[in-house]
Amino acid sequence: MSCNENDIKILEKKIKELEKKNKELHGIIHNAPIPIFALDNNHKITHFNKALEELSGLSGKKMLGTDHQWKAFYSSNRPVMADLIIDRSSDAQIVEQYGQKYNPSTKAKERFSATDFFPDLGEKGKWLFFCASTITDDNGNIISAVETLQDVTEEKIAEKKTKELYRIYQNILEFVPYPIVVYNDKGLVSYVNPSFSTIFGWSLEELKGRPVPFVPPALKAETRDMLNKFKENKSVTRYETQRLTRDGKILDVVIWAASHSRYNADSTDNFVILRDITEEKRFEANNKTIMRISAVLPEYPELEDLMTYISKEVKALLNTEGALVLLYDEIKEELFFTGGAYDDSDTDKRAKTFRFPIDTVLAGKIIKTGEYALVNDAEKLTKDHPERDERLGYQTRSLLEVPIKSEDRIIGVLCAINKKQNLFNYNDMELMTMIAGTCAISIENARFSEAVREAYRDVASMNRAKGKAINHLSHELKTPVAVLTGSLQILRKKLESAPGVKVNATLNRIERNLSRVVDIQDEVADIMGDKTYSAQKLLIKMFEACQDELETLIQQNLSTDHLELSVKKLIDEKFGPRSISYRSIDFSEYFNELFTSLKPEFEFRHINIEISIDDNLPALLLPEEILNKTIGGLIKNAIENTPDKGKIHITIETKDSGILLSVHDFGVGIEADAQKRIFEGFFTTQDTLLYSTKTPFSFNAGGKGADLLRMKIFSERHGFTLEMKSKRCRFLLENQDIECPGDIKACSFCHTEEDCLNSGYSIFTVFFASEKK
Repeated sequence: MSCNENDIKILEKKIKELEKKNKELHGIIHNAPIPIFALDNNHKITHFNKALEELSGLSGKKMLGTDHQWKAFYSSNRPVMADLIIDRSSDAQIVEQYGQKYNPSTKAKERFSATDFFPDLGEKGKWLFFCASTITDDNGNIISAVETLQDVTEEKIAEKKTKELYRIYQNILEFVPYPIVVYNDKGLVSYVNPSFSTIFGWSLEELKGRPVPFVPPALKAETRDMLNKFKENKSVTRYETQRLTRDGKILDVVIWAASHSRYNADSTDNFVILRDITEEKRFEANNKTIMRISAVLPEYPELEDLMTYISKEVKALLNTEGALVLLYDEIKEELFFTGGAYDDSDTDKRAKTFRFPIDTVLAGKIIKTGEYALVNDAEKLTKDHPERDERLGYQTRSLLEVPIKSEDRIIGVLCAINKKQNLFNYNDMELMTMIAGTCAISIENARFSEAVREAYRDVASMNRAKGKAINHLSHELKTPVAVLTGSLQILRKKLESAPGVKVNATLNRIERNLSRVVDIQDEVADIMGDKTYSAQKLLIKMFEACQDELETLIQQNLSTDHLELSVKKLIDEKFGPRSISYRSIDFSEYFNELFTSLKPEFEFRHINIEISIDDNLPALLLPEEILNKTIGGLIKNAIENTPDKGKIHITIETKDSGILLSVHDFGVGIEADAQKRIFEGFFTTQDTLLYSTKTPFSFNAGGKGADLLRMKIFSERHGFTLEMKSKRCRFLLENQDIECPGDIKACSFCHTEEDCLNSGYSIFTVFFASEKK
């Protein structure tokens, strides 16, 4: 390789390195966080970075190569600082553009900075600090200029406000609401403002040239330490302490102090600002107390415990001999105690036993007026309300009472009795009022909770009694029904053998209603869920005790072994515990068998029943007895609510790895109010009088009101979901005194079958999870 070729490659490498560095520098400038732009010596823009785009709202790509740099800052064409220094403008020319706002750099004439307001930037204009400098070649010729900018609007606004405030403070020092005192090096007063005189009581004439005698004796050592630190640090920031007023009252104060050396002397002025925080401290203590009480109140749900807690808190906070809460009985117009706190425990116990008519105690007046009562006159208390102390066996010397308000009612009175030190004052009243307001909701809740608990105990007791009664009646029905059924069969045989006697209709009606009683007992037994029957054990023992006598009476008909087995089997069937067995069920096969077994019972009805069953349904793990009662009951319910010539759709499909059964009848539907209570049990949507005259599956035959409740309980026990939605027939809604005739052709409102099918419906759905027990 020749020398020239090697030089060329070295040169190309340097060029690439320079291009790389140039690219890096361009990236640095473009992404710099402060606005930057650069001009060449022809005033054309070579750089316009992102930060300047954000400040000006202009596109850098559109600005590059132009001389429109003025558009970033002004509404009309004029030179910017970079333009001026490229042209080596004189100070006079720069002053012409910027006035005296610019500062030439101390290092080089070609660098300038200034701060100016740009009204065309943003909505309200902006203050910018900008600095421009030139870039020269090796011969000192200007080849470009760079200008950087910084948004100092907030600083300028703050500076303006500070200057304005300083001017105002100078003018209104005499009206500063905080006490101000100025000392010399020897601690002698040179100035106090009017606020100091108002709060502490001393005038400037009284204190000038003297120390202020307002340090409490107990704080003198602490104050000396503070003054030593002040001399060392020349300032004190928020020093919290206490100071005396001229009349000896102690105030809680916060102190700020600073030293200031005079210009024309060696002496120093010490400025001290004080702020009276006595009330703030009191409010802070009160708020902490209220917050603490509020946090603890939920721990006392019992009314008596809550009242005792509140009374103890008031007694401790106000340092009294006693405190209590009187609640207002609006019905009897009496005041009574449920909890209190006394130094004397006997008085505490006696207070809970008394009730006072509202007009006999001072608290009664508070209940009526809603005003507080603050009495420090023992003689007046004894004279106005003697009965109170006589009954309580207690002498009241001072009393503070405030109303306990709940929304627009006064529910009681909070009382503090006999303050141990000093007298009750307005501050005590404020604290008591805050506590009363905080406790009002808790007191109401406790009273309501107590009433609810009492009502719940009554309801629970009634439910237990009702459950026992229903369970007992369910068991008691078995024996008489069995006897009646057997007697009816004997009577039917005897009457059938008697010539000329026609009683089949009567006997059928009796048998039908006996069957209904049996169904009711069966439904109740399912609902109660009772797995053990005490009657079974009792009957077994009775049978064993009477076995010999029974055998003697009927040995001519049955063998002894046969008799014993038959009677025990009968007792077990009627009174023994129910056994429920789970098995895997092929639902498609099962449903077809169930529907086939039910079909003869409703063949006399003229209803179109369409059945749709998906293939490959998942298996179910459920008791077949429960499925029979649930699905059979839904089909029966749909048929009894659908008039002849009507339609029922039964669909069975796979859903979410389970089986969804839907029984959709296009019948009379259920009224909206009845839908809310349909699963409550022993609630019927039809006239009860109709039930004894119609056979099962007849239109409007109805039920006993327990079948749907039984299904709902089955669903909860065995993990399937039962839901219903319905719409009452619009013709029945519009004519509430009219009943459906039970046949679409006999309906005076429906001209076609479609009129009925589109008027009302009920849809019961059951979802069975697959293989779930």
